[in-house]
Amino acid sequence: MAEESAQSSPSAEVDDGVPELFQRSFPDVTFQAGRNAAGQAILSVDRKDAARVLRGCKEDPSLGFDYLRNLCGVDLEAQGIEVVYHLLNMRTKQNVAIKTVAPADDCWVEAITPFWPGANWHERETREMFGVEFVGHPDPRNLLLDEDMTIHPLLKAHPLADIELFQGVDVF
Repeated sequence: MAEESAQSSPSAEVDDGVPELFQRSFPDVTFQAGRNAAGQAILSVDRKDAARVLRGCKEDPSLGFDYLRNLCGVDLEAQGIEVVYHLLNMRTKQNVAIKTVAPADDCWVEAITPFWPGANWHERETREMFGVEFVGHPDPRNLLLDEDMTIHPLLKAHPLADIELFQGVDVF
């Protein structure tokens, strides 16, 4: 009985070969590999390599990560913003998260929208909420906030109390 639960546990080690597959496809890129609690591969790359790796995910049949499930930002405070791309290989059902960090003092990454159109709104929202500039994005307008707003509401340093009155919260 205990043997069955260890095998089906989300944190059980998984050897799906994903990190090795990426290293073979990009021998000149340094990957830091890990796994999340569900055992899915997480690969961290330098931001100078991120767009090339993501393009390869979509276009290289040996990789086959053809579905962008999500793109999001994570505020690492003084280190900058981590941009995380969640991908799925629709044929093999393998998942991978590709991560890169945009330093706080130079917060940009190359846009993937030009070759992965499904990233359009994800990149726009991440820019708006975290302040990451996606270089080469074809339409970097805000999705939710007015264009004249200079705040990035999902940053941990965001001063919520200072803008509540501006936004009309508890003014009655």
